Amino acid sequence: MLQRLRDQTQSTGFKIIVAVLVFALAFFGFGAFNVFAPGDPTVASVNGEDITQGALLQETEREKRFLMVEGGESANLDPLQMQSRALERLITRTLLEQIVDDLDLTAAPSRVNAAVVADPGFQIDGQFNEDIFRRGLSAMGFTPPEYMAALAKQMSSDQLQRAVAESVFATDWETRSFARLMGQKRDLAWLPFTVTHFSEGVAVDAAEVETYYHEHQTELMTEETVDAAYVELAWDQLLDDPSIEITEADLEREYAADKAAAEADEQRRSAHILLRTGDERTEAQAIALLEDISGRITAGESFAELAETYSEDPGSAQLGGDLGAVGQGIFDPDFEEALWALDVGELSPPVKSAFGYHLIRLDGIETVEFPAFSEQRATLEERLRRAAAEELFTERLRELDSLAFENNDSLGAVAEAFGLEVQRVEGVSRTVGDAVFADADIREALFAADVLLDGNNTAALEYGANRAVVARVDEHHATALKALDEVRPEIEALLVERAAQDRLAEAHEAALVRVRAGDSVAAVADEHGLAWETLEAAARTDPRPPPEVMEAAFTLSRPEEGGKSVGVAVLGSGGKAIVTVTRVVEGDVSTLADSELDGLRQLFVSRSETLDYEALYQGYLADADISRRVLQSD
Repeated sequence: MLQRLRDQTQSTGFKIIVAVLVFALAFFGFGAFNVFAPGDPTVASVNGEDITQGALLQETEREKRFLMVEGGESANLDPLQMQSRALERLITRTLLEQIVDDLDLTAAPSRVNAAVVADPGFQIDGQFNEDIFRRGLSAMGFTPPEYMAALAKQMSSDQLQRAVAESVFATDWETRSFARLMGQKRDLAWLPFTVTHFSEGVAVDAAEVETYYHEHQTELMTEETVDAAYVELAWDQLLDDPSIEITEADLEREYAADKAAAEADEQRRSAHILLRTGDERTEAQAIALLEDISGRITAGESFAELAETYSEDPGSAQLGGDLGAVGQGIFDPDFEEALWALDVGELSPPVKSAFGYHLIRLDGIETVEFPAFSEQRATLEERLRRAAAEELFTERLRELDSLAFENNDSLGAVAEAFGLEVQRVEGVSRTVGDAVFADADIREALFAADVLLDGNNTAALEYGANRAVVARVDEHHATALKALDEVRPEIEALLVERAAQDRLAEAHEAALVRVRAGDSVAAVADEHGLAWETLEAAARTDPRPPPEVMEAAFTLSRPEEGGKSVGVAVLGSGGKAIVTVTRVVEGDVSTLADSELDGLRQLFVSRSETLDYEALYQGYLADADISRRVLQSD
């Protein structure tokens, strides 16, 4: 297989529609669209495998949640950008899954289960916690089966990377050659042609400036902006609302529910031996062999040693069959039912699952010692108050939206009714804004015709986590042509730079021709009032020359005896440089310690792994039939 890897609006009707959609989304998620639509539209196709609008919506929502967690309120939540990133990720993932399927790579369920249990993000004090697991998945937009399936696919892709990596090695000759190359030193020189140098003496007259001003007016317009006012409602403002009352009975019920859930959430430590069935082994043969192994264990033989010998689960066999401590809902249902029927130390009879036949041993039961009510009381009250505030926020959001519509010519009534402060931000454009207007959806609503031109309030716009805003335009600053005197310095600088770039390009090209023809490098430099900079025995990592010069110098071929190699570097400042190399000295391997050679060997192997994996993916990508639908912002 390794060789193969190498080769390869405000109307009543409208509100009713929105209410129906909100209800559907609240209770059924994005999958609810399937109820109302005859089919899920396709947004892309990879080798005939469709990526649907529903999948894209789900992935985009995960992208949004991730950005909100990572960047908070400052996160860039541009809908079109999020959709584009999500679509490309889905396309890449689909193609990788096809590659994995083509190469018959799979992740054993036991390895997937073990990875979930071992994930620190799902643990408390080093132990897997079912509640943390489900909460974490909910935050990421996954159900447990969806997550397990996605993890299995990811682990299969990781297996592909490992397979490529395992096919890469470095011989001593390759390592030493790489060491000589990486340790190479070069005598080099460079002649920089800068915009600053060729700007000297460039004059721009008033007529040129005026001509540019009249010909490029669309580029010299002010940006359309607004000064905006807004009120913001957040769930945490409602934590102390008088309508929220948490009784002692409420706290006791919550405590009892938590305690019952904890007691039911016991974890079982187990080990197993798996035998697969198929062309090479019948079910009867698997059962007979497991019964024989069970007898040998009962007679005193080591379960771990027999698991290493016989188990066909590569993830646990090398661990003596150990599956660790796991709660319910992780393993195959038949396997789990058998495991939960055992007493500690007991062996099961052969158990059939979707993966074959198992011999299971229960090694221990781990239960959680639940804290007393007095210890949990403050936490429980905080949780119930938060939940009540979030629920109250939903009610207040509807009231906020209704009041903003009924009093759409100002924010005064809205602010007074909810005890909110009217805040203001100046200079909000369609693309940039401060405070709440950093959110693209809120800016878009602010520039809608009924808000911008008719002077209405926006609807109550929910953003972030249980936060909402109603905004309006205080003053509209339409786009306008800037005065000539205002932009004159900007135009003059631009025209000077353009002329300098032309002079630079002409001089650089002429000088390059002469240097390559063998003319005196000093004479070439003098002709343009420039000076060469030189460096002897420069290593690849030498920080003194510009990085573009070093890249060009170490790309040039080895010069002939007494000659020079000539190349070009495009400088980051907009200039160019002529680069010459006159001597190349290979790295001295004999001066390297064994540890240094080992480090270079690992670097060589790591680069080769990356290149081989990229070549494999790019090979499949080049042959793939991929189509995309043009995405549009909602």
